[in-house]
Amino acid sequence: MATLPRFRRPALAAAALALSAALALTGCTSTDTTAQDPVAPVQVDTVTGTSISVPGDKPTALFFFSVGCGECVGGAKSVAQAAGQLGDKASFVLVDMDPGESAQTVAGFQDFTGTQALPAVIDTGATLTTRLSVASLSTLVVVDPAGKVTYRATDPSADQITTALRDAGAA
Repeated sequence: MATLPRFRRPALAAAALALSAALALTGCTSTDTTAQDPVAPVQVDTVTGTSISVPGDKPTALFFFSVGCGECVGGAKSVAQAAGQLGDKASFVLVDMDPGESAQTVAGFQDFTGTQALPAVIDTGATLTTRLSVASLSTLVVVDPAGKVTYRATDPSADQITTALRDAGAA
């Protein structure tokens, strides 16, 4: 097996690292949803004990977070702002990706982010995470009532969320 000269190894390692970072960042901000099949309906229980269906009867924004994620705070606040703008024209769900976090911990996160009025679920079996192919925290996914993922982004603004929900059918 051929070996590379010592002076070329660091350059190749740096190039590989830069390529990996570029690919990771491209995936994080991608909004391409054309290749996905519709999401099969699933019932999930909120931290307060009520059951909700995803997808529901109106466009739904699902925000994937963990209480320990600092970046998720701003994303959750954007979701709350979008919910205030659209009211009952769309549904909003906070999805905790850490199955080890308690309902009380999630409630504390909601108090801190001003999202107490939004339903929150702990994705203990990774049901929503898997069905919606979510790979990173602070991801927002919009699903229309037919189960089609119409929007996916990391930390979108309230205006971007509102526009995505309107594009998905929120009147």
